[in-house]
Amino acid sequence: MKELKQLVLFEYGELSSVYLNTAYFGPSPLRSRQLVEKSLKHELDPSFAPYLEWYERPEKSRAQFASLLGTSPDNIFHACSVSDVNNLIIHSLPEDLDQHIVVIDKDYPSNVLPYMRAAERRKNTKLTRLELGDEIIPHSDWLSKNLPTDTTVFCISWVTFDTGKKIDILDISKLLKQRGIRFIIDVTQGLGGLHLSKEELEAVDAISCASYKWMLGPYGHAFGYISNDFQQSLSHPNGNWITSKNSTIVNRLLNYTTETLPGARRFDRGQTANLLTIGALEGALDILKEAGLENIQQYNKTLSDFFLENFPKNKFELITPSEYRGNIVCLKGKNVDSLELENELKERDIDVSIREGNIRISFHLFNNLKQVEYLINTLASH
Repeated sequence: MKELKQLVLFEYGELSSVYLNTAYFGPSPLRSRQLVEKSLKHELDPSFAPYLEWYERPEKSRAQFASLLGTSPDNIFHACSVSDVNNLIIHSLPEDLDQHIVVIDKDYPSNVLPYMRAAERRKNTKLTRLELGDEIIPHSDWLSKNLPTDTTVFCISWVTFDTGKKIDILDISKLLKQRGIRFIIDVTQGLGGLHLSKEELEAVDAISCASYKWMLGPYGHAFGYISNDFQQSLSHPNGNWITSKNSTIVNRLLNYTTETLPGARRFDRGQTANLLTIGALEGALDILKEAGLENIQQYNKTLSDFFLENFPKNKFELITPSEYRGNIVCLKGKNVDSLELENELKERDIDVSIREGNIRISFHLFNNLKQVEYLINTLASH
């Protein structure tokens, strides 16, 4: 933890607030700025820029992300957003086969809207939005009773954006595998602040992850993961020059072919080698690797545990159940207007979010116990 503290002091010395809002936007480390400045210099003067950078830079960040997950770069693709990943997957499924997609009602829009549009546009696709009702989280027993028998795809967030509740991936996956249902999970509000185990990764068919929150990367970028097995049943819908088999050799670009680079690279977004985005991304992935996701998870838990033991329970109700907690803590004031409280905290240089009336607090590697104590004292004095 001492090494992590020293790393953070150097990389995040410019944060001007008690920043507890990573679930909204994760701040980039100093090394990202240095890489972006290097990329900007390249943008201002691209003289003699090597062509292979168009291929090599996306490959570097692909490998960095794959390393954090503990998988092969062949399973990773670059996207723009979680919606982008979900849209790609649904439109890569066979059109001649019936698809029944199930999502959880009130999940983040990125995990619902792409499937709503697909159900409107694809004659063989339908959508069901399951309402949780009195259930705290979806689990295998509940899903076994509520999943339609013809379900082919189930999509859900790992950690909910508005309550911080975390599902049990391994519990749900057992049921889905028994029924032959593809499991797609959005890890945006977890990965980077939480570690995804090898067993959890192997339990899912596809992952989406926006890079600009807990991954501390730039806005406008996301990663997708697709298992080897799932890749075999997908046919990428888009033609893209940079994913073409001939894209790595500049004098062969006009040898048109729909054959692609290997693995999930065929799903890459266009213009993956946006050097400014790639520069910010490489710095973020680098610091997460150096700190270690398991170390970060333990550190963040230390901060949130301290907060939960000491926050003023006479004034605030805990919304995030302790037994299903990820890396987000949500409170609701008993006699407090949430928006007024947000403004008051802002005046005291504490940055949090309000989501669906809940005060959402995100502890990450650049926070410390002194900041948590300051938050607790500020809430107590409200």
